[in-house]
Amino acid sequence: MNSDSPSLLTLKLPKELGGLEADLRTQFLTTEAASRKDGSAGWNETFTTTSAAIAAARLPEEGFAEVAASATGGAAWPPFAGTFPMSGRAVAAPDGVVLTGRWGFASGIVDAAWVVAGCNSELGPRWAVIPVEQVTVHDTWQVSGLEETLSHDYSVDNVFVPHSRLFDLSQPPPRGGILHRLPMYALISPDHCGVSLGIARRALDELAIAAAGKNRLTSAAPLDERPAFQRDLGQADTKLRAARALVLEVLDEIWAAGAAGEPVEDELVQRARAAATHAADTAVEAASMAYRRGGGTVLYQDHPLNQCFRDAHAATQHVHVTDEMYELVGANLLGKAPD
Repeated sequence: MNSDSPSLLTLKLPKELGGLEADLRTQFLTTEAASRKDGSAGWNETFTTTSAAIAAARLPEEGFAEVAASATGGAAWPPFAGTFPMSGRAVAAPDGVVLTGRWGFASGIVDAAWVVAGCNSELGPRWAVIPVEQVTVHDTWQVSGLEETLSHDYSVDNVFVPHSRLFDLSQPPPRGGILHRLPMYALISPDHCGVSLGIARRALDELAIAAAGKNRLTSAAPLDERPAFQRDLGQADTKLRAARALVLEVLDEIWAAGAAGEPVEDELVQRARAAATHAADTAVEAASMAYRRGGGTVLYQDHPLNQCFRDAHAATQHVHVTDEMYELVGANLLGKAPD
């Protein structure tokens, strides 16, 4: 599910490729707008462009040139998919490694030309960039929520990867500016926040449309004229706006530190992930209220409120959004942050 818009495809690419290297606020707003149209479209827009940009910023020069040369249709960089957990095993070989492993949740892989795959090697954690023709894509994405991301599993079995297509996330990237020098969890925070809040805003949009003049059986007044419904809608709107304000505040704080050449401290990254978790929690609350208030027709899976309900819940399952971040923020406030 690739966008045809060059601005979306280049949003996070290093400037050496003609990319925009957009600030975190702009990335969030873009993903939020795409996800307000469709949760799966927003998810793939942001996560595939993130995978592509990370590889573009970090590949060694020879590998960078090889991948760039494979781009088609006048694009500066080909479409990517990938998962960064180290689910593979790399065995040393002349001029590279032989890689075996299986990875899950590869959003957008059906449209990708290359994949990124995390692996353990004798030198430590490495990330391999592999042509999609060399991987086996497994039809595993039978899910409830974000179905159209087509986030299938993929695997490789004894595939050779040259050193030129391996990179190390612990080392400074050879390309890119402020964006690609941020900690990885800071770099991907706009992705999760934008998806969750965009889906939730769509749910409230659809609920307002569905409620107009709607009379449920035994109800004395149309739904949109009932004070209890107006309260629920107003409360959900207020909570979404508050969660969004928190996200923008912490994203701006991270970007300001990066722009000033200052380190982005762990405490700030933890607050960013806590804000993302709070956004996901708030989105689920809003989408659930909209689903409950929508009436019997929302039971059909093609109803927009049904889709928003499922997508909002699915987005909470990503490893980036976790209640542990609340624990770490609390520990920091108590002066008990772990080493």
